[in-house]
Amino acid sequence: SDLGSMSTTRRAAKTSKSLRWMEPARSQASPIALFVQALPLMLLYPLRRVSTWILFVAIWVYLQEAFKMHRLDSLIFALATSRLIADVTLPLVGVVGKWLIVGRFREGRYPLWGQYYLRWWLVEQLLLLCGRGVFRHSPLLLRVYYRMMGAKVGKGAVIDRRAKLGEFDLLHIGEGVLVDRVTLRGFCFDDGAMALRPISLGANCVVCTKVALAPGIAVPPGACMGPLSSSYALTPGDTPESNRAFCLASFPRPFWLLRALGYLIIALVWVTSQIPVLLVLRQMVLEPWYKNRLKNYYEVMEWFLTPERVGYYVALRVVRGTITPVVRLACCILVKRTIVGRFTAGRRDRSQYNLFKHWLVAELIPGERLQDVAHLIGVHYEGVSIILRLLGARIGRRIYWPGSGLEHLVEYDLFEVGDDVVFGSRSLVMCADRDEALQVRIENGANVADRCVLLPGVVIERNAVLGSGGLTKKR
Repeated sequence: SDLGSMSTTRRAAKTSKSLRWMEPARSQASPIALFVQALPLMLLYPLRRVSTWILFVAIWVYLQEAFKMHRLDSLIFALATSRLIADVTLPLVGVVGKWLIVGRFREGRYPLWGQYYLRWWLVEQLLLLCGRGVFRHSPLLLRVYYRMMGAKVGKGAVIDRRAKLGEFDLLHIGEGVLVDRVTLRGFCFDDGAMALRPISLGANCVVCTKVALAPGIAVPPGACMGPLSSSYALTPGDTPESNRAFCLASFPRPFWLLRALGYLIIALVWVTSQIPVLLVLRQMVLEPWYKNRLKNYYEVMEWFLTPERVGYYVALRVVRGTITPVVRLACCILVKRTIVGRFTAGRRDRSQYNLFKHWLVAELIPGERLQDVAHLIGVHYEGVSIILRLLGARIGRRIYWPGSGLEHLVEYDLFEVGDDVVFGSRSLVMCADRDEALQVRIENGANVADRCVLLPGVVIERNAVLGSGGLTKKR
């Protein structure tokens, strides 16, 4: 009886502890909630802008004083250096902020607008503001970042940089796991409260794009969740090994030396696209206003606040928003036509050069990146058709394109669309998987609705309708 009494006492204490945050929900318009919600706008964002500005000015002044650099050269170098420092330090600020504000996320139910919810929300805004910086550029660095945030990430796990992770302490990602472009969070709303539940991905499992994972789920080791599946279908018949071929993280990559060459090409494309901006900066910097050499913060402020420079600030924004994307697209088309060439259907050639071609286009200009220019010329209409034709696709007339772009489209030469086709938003087109590349053809008058996934080799026949959330079969 004593043991039973002790067990009951422990259970009661545990229940009391798990419900300690269940104070009555506050109103979102309460003074505390309004104060916390004002912090990002009134404190965090201005603090980030001011700190990066001070860093830039310090480097700029130092270069002019210590090395007697030309004003334009020192300005460009200061911009690049301050950006690099910010990309390294800001994610670390986010990590520290997470541990100071919330500490470790713990499983439980918490009332909306209560103190725990507000701390969770503030961390969300801080991480959004700080970003992942340099950590997003490498699977290894991403693993390091998520481990610093509190997630358990096993050796050899590969997480797509576009995946959205949150509530990191509740995530357990086993060894060799492949995670595509999905949302992986232990957070949901449940019966008027915020619920936090753990998510576990067993060793060597695969989570393909657009998979829905419910909080509290445990994916068994070796399970391969195909595109558009969910954690409500985890039987062996629903998660066959063949699904692994559709996960982008499983695609073979070229040798590191070729990747280095690819990043050099990407850097050259970016530098070329920035030439119009540099020309405006050069004209602004070389104007004979104020002093030839700036020695302190006050002189820099006066230099930037010279009334004659206002027109240049407007010109910089206009050029960056209109000319730069067009120049970048032109460079990408040139690279596609001269270095990459045409993609052909068939078993994927595992030669290093062929792997390099697929990898380079995926890094340089996947389908969703076309939106950088499409927003200037109309995201739905003929301008997008012209761009796709220049990239090698066979495109008909009078097509209504999705405003979100065509995700994952890389092998443009294998994409064919007939006349009078209509697309919904957030659809995904895969002309190649890990093993082979096949043509995807959409015939005249067809309709591809929202959130569809088109796998390699599929044919959407004339006037057919693929409903929202539709998943095609590979040929």
